[in-house]
Amino acid sequence: MAALRESGPLSLEQWALALGEFGSVDEIAEVLELLADPMVGFLSGDKYVALDALLEGLVFTHRLTDIEIFADVLEASPDLDPILGFAYGTDGLRVVEVEYETQLLNERGFESAGSRRVILLPPGSLADFSAGDLVGLAVEDGQLTLRAAEVEDEPDLAPVLGKIFAANGVEALDSASWQLLIEDPELFTVPSPPLGELFEAAGYEHQRELLAERGFDFIAYGVQLRTVSVSEQYSLGHDEAVAVVAFVDLADRGYTDAAIDNFDIQDWARRHIAAAPDSFVSLADPGVAVAVFDLGFRNQDPVSDMILEALALELAGQGPRALKPAAHWLAGKAADRLGRVLEAEAHYERSLEWEADWGPALFELAQFASDRGDVNRALSLLGRIDGGTQEVLHEVLQAFLPVEHLELGRNDKCWCGSGRKYKVCHLGKIDESILEDGRWLYKKVCMFAFASEFADRLVELDNLASVNLSEDALRSRTIFEGPALDVALFEGGIFAEFLARRSELLSEKDLATATEWLGTRRSVYDVNSDGAILVDRRTSETVTVTVGDSAAPGDVLSARILVAGTTTQAVGGVVLTSDQQVADVLQVLAADDIDPVELVTVLS
Repeated sequence: MAALRESGPLSLEQWALALGEFGSVDEIAEVLELLADPMVGFLSGDKYVALDALLEGLVFTHRLTDIEIFADVLEASPDLDPILGFAYGTDGLRVVEVEYETQLLNERGFESAGSRRVILLPPGSLADFSAGDLVGLAVEDGQLTLRAAEVEDEPDLAPVLGKIFAANGVEALDSASWQLLIEDPELFTVPSPPLGELFEAAGYEHQRELLAERGFDFIAYGVQLRTVSVSEQYSLGHDEAVAVVAFVDLADRGYTDAAIDNFDIQDWARRHIAAAPDSFVSLADPGVAVAVFDLGFRNQDPVSDMILEALALELAGQGPRALKPAAHWLAGKAADRLGRVLEAEAHYERSLEWEADWGPALFELAQFASDRGDVNRALSLLGRIDGGTQEVLHEVLQAFLPVEHLELGRNDKCWCGSGRKYKVCHLGKIDESILEDGRWLYKKVCMFAFASEFADRLVELDNLASVNLSEDALRSRTIFEGPALDVALFEGGIFAEFLARRSELLSEKDLATATEWLGTRRSVYDVNSDGAILVDRRTSETVTVTVGDSAAPGDVLSARILVAGTTTQAVGGVVLTSDQQVADVLQVLAADDIDPVELVTVLS
């Protein structure tokens, strides 16, 4: 940072060269690219600038509204964007992301006029101001100071902005503002009109974090940016990415329209698909269809799922033949999320009628076959997918394959003692003991949890559970180990979702066991004897574990005890390492409504 303050603005290579005493240019550049410092500003010419050096002593103004005064909140964009980084380090100020802090802002009685971020001030900070007054935020010793302001200079930004925008029609608002100061260091040394007013007077307009000449098509530019992002994120061609963005945008418009009284979703979908039935033909590719679902429908929402189902059904009916496998798969995903698993299964089967080896439908049916307890069909379906044998589901199913008794002929008496012939009793069938002990049922729920709508929840908890692991432990660890997955299932609500959506596929025995498991609470146990006898710290009850996480005598174990048939298994086990950790875990577990993040944090 000292090098950047002294010599900036600098390109990445120039910055790395200035630090050459510490290593090679390439090595230093790699470190600099990852540097997360609020005082590093990125300019449109691919140069970096030290914001504390650039902005020290300057003052930016903002014209207040009644709602801002009432709530003691300042809209950040566009007037205060260039100095927002200083608010993070100023006592009494707080930068708030509007999208994620609606409850906090509602408590203040504030509704944003369009900013993505706002600055929260201490209550009463704006009590002496009136609507229309100018407030100034000055950068002094790296902090922001709030004060009343009177305009002392009215600069014309048009000439300098014209120079900045000569090579590009749109710029990041903060980058353009910082470049203004590099081009004219005298700007904002005294209070001036707010940036938004100066931009407007110069013939420029802003939208969220972007600035462009008046008349610029921000919507088209946003679509262009999203298309490039989707293309890179999902490794798609341009036309494929265009189709993904267009489909997701259409669904978003439907979601908005659905708020209208008496809105007919199916009629809406029919009209929009009929207008251009071939426009989504790129969705025929499995990777493109998966990108559509992941990008637009990853987060579960009933209205969104109904929109998806309506559009998919119209594509299946009106779209070209090549689209039908994808259309039925998307309709199946929606039906599944809406709680109609048998309809979803029928859609996936229809996908295969149109294209026998359409991968996403094969995978969904393989998971359904597993839920039904048909391991052979599940493995057969996975075997038809390119790379299907590398799926986690394939690995899980290996433990539940029927045992072949090669010493028996088909007409010999079965090994189990039933007296029936081997071919009608156990040939190609799983030993009932495997089905009774609940291990497969638990893995079925785990596999359900790997669906895209739960991915963010799982990743968040798994990251928390992994934070203290060594690099070697991280490398050897799987998602099935540690508490994250189990907490996501039970305290995180995924198990309840599994039971609600998969009950029609489960055997009566699995359904009864799963229903009993649903209310099972995690606890803390003292491990006695040979590690199989546990004493519950909360209830003093004793339990003998026959399957599950191992612990040594004398350990204190936090786990969930699940009973199935004659089997008692401990899952999601964590050995607690101190009396303080034991106390913390017991305190969290005592709550009626346990916070999954809090629980994984204390377990880790």
